[in-house]
Amino acid sequence: MSQRSDPDRLTQLQRLMVLDTQPEADFDKLTAYLARQLGVPITMVNLLDEKRDWFKSCVGLPMSESTAALSFCQQMLDSDAPLILVEDTTLDARYADHPFVTGAPFFRFYAAARLCVAGQTVGTLCAYDVKPRQLKVAEVEALQLMASAAVELLAKRSAAA
Repeated sequence: MSQRSDPDRLTQLQRLMVLDTQPEADFDKLTAYLARQLGVPITMVNLLDEKRDWFKSCVGLPMSESTAALSFCQQMLDSDAPLILVEDTTLDARYADHPFVTGAPFFRFYAAARLCVAGQTVGTLCAYDVKPRQLKVAEVEALQLMASAAVELLAKRSAAA
């Protein structure tokens, strides 16, 4: 079954410009922890919340500068992979036309974990760096663990609603 089977959700995901800046302490803690574990300057939880469109909890990048970064997450929607690890975006054809790569290579490293609830992709947990890098096995495990924690937070919120 394709992850891209919901046309309405795809339309919303492709807008990528509606950001909710409400404080989200749980997700803020999660992204801060992941940034420390991976040693990266930027981590984000990007969620398509049914009530609020795109919500983003971000560590390391001002909200005013981060909108375009979300387009990296489109790669998660274009594949069924649970994780995407890109050691150097300037060497990856998927990012050949991305403005951060073609203009001034701002983001060089990208890692993302798919966040799924009941089989539906609801967002991503992402890590960025301004230099190419590889993740160690323990760092990949930390990314997966924090993605699971994000999904658990979402499940608790859904149950409480």
